[in-house]
Amino acid sequence: MKTIIVVQPVINNTFADPPQVATLSPNWPTMQPMETTAHNPLHHLHQQPETEFQAFGPIEIVSTFGQPQAEYAAIHKSCGMIDLPQRAVIELTGRDRATFLNNLITNEIANKKTKTALAPGQVVYAFLLNSKGRIVLDMNITELGEQLWLDLDARLMDSTVAALDRYLFADQVKITARTDLHAIALHGPGSFSILRDLSNNTLTDLQPMQAAQTRLLGRSVTLWRDDECGVAGYHLIAGREDMVVLWTSLQANFGQQPEQEPGKRRLRPVGWAAYNACRIEAGRPILGVDFDESVLPAETGQMARAVNMNKGCYIGQEIVLRMFARGKQARQFVGIRMDDDRLPLAGAKVLNDEGDEIGGITSSTLSPVLSNIALCMGYVRKPYYAEGSRLTIPAEGAMRHGTVVALPFDRSASSNS
Repeated sequence: MKTIIVVQPVINNTFADPPQVATLSPNWPTMQPMETTAHNPLHHLHQQPETEFQAFGPIEIVSTFGQPQAEYAAIHKSCGMIDLPQRAVIELTGRDRATFLNNLITNEIANKKTKTALAPGQVVYAFLLNSKGRIVLDMNITELGEQLWLDLDARLMDSTVAALDRYLFADQVKITARTDLHAIALHGPGSFSILRDLSNNTLTDLQPMQAAQTRLLGRSVTLWRDDECGVAGYHLIAGREDMVVLWTSLQANFGQQPEQEPGKRRLRPVGWAAYNACRIEAGRPILGVDFDESVLPAETGQMARAVNMNKGCYIGQEIVLRMFARGKQARQFVGIRMDDDRLPLAGAKVLNDEGDEIGGITSSTLSPVLSNIALCMGYVRKPYYAEGSRLTIPAEGAMRHGTVVALPFDRSASSNS
């Protein structure tokens, strides 16, 4: 059995000032700046000459640790470890927590007829809508036995706490912004073997959308699984100082090149660039990038994952049911496989054969595992969102052509996760 080294770094509580962002993303016309902005406890570990950073709204994240191709390969072939300062946790406690939240969200976490709720270790993805049925935010909801954890976009933590509090009347629920926690994730086929080794072979694998509370290196860690990159993906949530120990110990034990196999390592830190390419290949949209408050649930292609059509009332339900009854939407989120490697950028217009604008691109990437072809995701109007439809999109100074295809693009990865 491999001897695990626990790295005890000096905890640096004097972090660099957060980046100054003059304006918010145009995708979020009603988003309010964060008030509870916790410094990233891992930021000082990332500040190396080769590391490149980028803005995620007002939050600074790693774009690449200097080797984007190797980082991309790690997610597909071994394990990529990504820091997630853009994610936050809201905690609900109290006996009415499940029924209270169930009355607000699109998916079911409590059934009034059967008087049952999520079992400990279950994870559910859901939307919170406004009264017009449009998406305010999305969240991953985990039942941990005595509390519900809501994993969500950190930029929306304060406004979400305030919104939940406005709906709280006689329910016995306490709402807490868990700014004492920090999240990272391991993505790749070798991720679980690393976690198992870190736990001295005591950890049992999770199915997608399952969670477990465990101890790693003597630290309390909540694990939950979501294969958002088309390969096994494990999110780790722990106390901020504990996460510094976990990150550095994971790198020290599994991120070094073995002498007998130069160039190979079980784990590699990865940035947003590699993660973004892989999640696009897997067809996973992201709040604030691929959908916002202008979008209806039925338009996202995430209905099966995010909406329970048989549950009781919630905000915006009437609109959701009306759209479902129609069976067709005016526009739909789709995958577009371009004919070559000329890459349309986010914001590019989608045109029909007559040159009329029929949609727009929200995300795009070149895919090394798919012969370096250009892949796009975005919204296309009816009837052009049907699979096989041919579209025209400007890219690299000329009009290029692509075809609407089913998501995910990389079906081999998703079938193996």
